[in-house]
Amino acid sequence: MKSVTRYGPEYWDKYGVYRTPIAFNLALVVLLRPLLIWVFSALARRPDLDLMSLFFESKFHFFVATGIACIALIPTVVFSLRRPTSSPKLAAVWRYMRLPLILTAVLDLAWLILQAGKTHYSFSPYIAVQIVLVSWVLLYLIKSRYLSCFFGDWPLPVEEQKTEVNKREN
Repeated sequence: MKSVTRYGPEYWDKYGVYRTPIAFNLALVVLLRPLLIWVFSALARRPDLDLMSLFFESKFHFFVATGIACIALIPTVVFSLRRPTSSPKLAAVWRYMRLPLILTAVLDLAWLILQAGKTHYSFSPYIAVQIVLVSWVLLYLIKSRYLSCFFGDWPLPVEEQKTEVNKREN
């Protein structure tokens, strides 16, 4: 069975590049969750609501998880620059941004399994949910055929788009 490597116009956005899959955005949320938890806990400023202690056993665990999540910041920043006004040089960088995301997911999963092992695998709902989510993200990043096309696509500068449209009209 031949695998599909190209998708039709229904998958394109207004710039003629592949639309961002919702699962990709959710994967970024899962991989960047230590940073998001940190921001939410800083914004809450309620002493009775300690979000950090729900997810992290100690400051060391928080710092390790944050260090792992920072790897996923690089693809997130490049993704936020994915528009026609951005430098075409970023297209070469964008092609390889799947690898840091996979590395982040693998390290995060390993860290969560180490945390579960330190408690002699006694059930913790927070660690269990995180392990399931990170496992799903890892499988999605590895198995998705659409992501192969998505990471290989970069919007053309506006001037090049206009010349291509003029060539098609003539």
